[in-house]
Amino acid sequence: MSAAAGTLDPMSLTMGSDEASEGEAGLDLVTICILAVNRLAPATLRSAVSGKALKVVVPDPQVGAVFREALDRMGATRTTDRLIEIVVDGKARAG
Repeated sequence: MSAAAGTLDPMSLTMGSDEASEGEAGLDLVTICILAVNRLAPATLRSAVSGKALKVVVPDPQVGAVFREALDRMGATRTTDRLIEIVVDGKARAG
């Protein structure tokens, strides 16, 4: 997968804004879960059924890295997950 997925710093994923360092927004893990359920899960199902490549748009590079890593791991047993491309678009809604 991409270099971003391989270099993701797990410590940058915080449990909430109060645990993030001053001035650092951090990622809300609940939001990542919601995005995964709403965007990634349907895409994996569609690619498994159709066998066609799909794009999933995410609002943040860190979310993109998490999704890419998840797809990379899942792709070891479910080859159709390799058909999904993650696209980062800052204008996309986060949830």
